[in-house]
Amino acid sequence: MLRLRALFQGESLEDKMPEIIFKLDATLAKLDNISESLRREDNELFERCVEARLKGDSVHAMMYANECAEIRKIALLVISCKYALEQMVLRLHTVAKLGSVLVTVSPVIDVIKETRSRLADIVPNVANNLNEANEILVKCLAKMGTSTTNVVKPLMNSEEAVKVLEEAKFAAEKTIRERFPNIPETLKEKVSAEAELLTN
Repeated sequence: MLRLRALFQGESLEDKMPEIIFKLDATLAKLDNISESLRREDNELFERCVEARLKGDSVHAMMYANECAEIRKIALLVISCKYALEQMVLRLHTVAKLGSVLVTVSPVIDVIKETRSRLADIVPNVANNLNEANEILVKCLAKMGTSTTNVVKPLMNSEEAVKVLEEAKFAAEKTIRERFPNIPETLKEKVSAEAELLTN
C-alpha cells in the first residue's frame, strides 16, 4: 500500500510543478524575444514610413504603414499572451508554496489552452511548449481522481480565465501604445479604410 502511494505521489501535481513552471518560463522567454524582435522591425518600418512621407512618396509611406499595422496586430497578440501566462506562472508559484492545488489550477489550464490556440499559427514551437505543460497539468489532475471534481468549478474557472485574458489584452494595448511609435493619423485612416474594403 505504501509503495503504491509512493508511486502515486511521484506523479502528483506538486512533484510536477517545477517542470510545468520551467516550461512556462521558457515560453515566456521566447515570447519576450519575439515581442522585442517585432518592436525593432516595427521601428525600422516606421522610420521608412516617415522618410517616405518627407520625400512626398505616399505610395511607399502607405506600404510601410500597412506593414506596421500588421506587425502591431501580431505584437498585441504575443504580448497579451505573455501577460496572461505571467499571471498563471505567479499562480502556480503560489500553489506550489501553499500546496492548495484543487481550487486554483483549473483556470491555469484554461488560459494555457487559449493562449496555445492563439499562438499556434504564428509561433508553433511556442504553442508546442504550452501544449506539453498543459498535458502534464491535465494528466496530474486526472490521476488525482474524482475528488478534484468536487472542488473545482469549471464555470467559475472559465470566467476567471476569460477575465485574465481580457486584462492581459488591455495591458498589452497599453504596452503597444508606449513602445511602438504613432503612425501618422492620415495614414492610419487610410490603412483602416483599406482594411474595411478588404473585409467587405
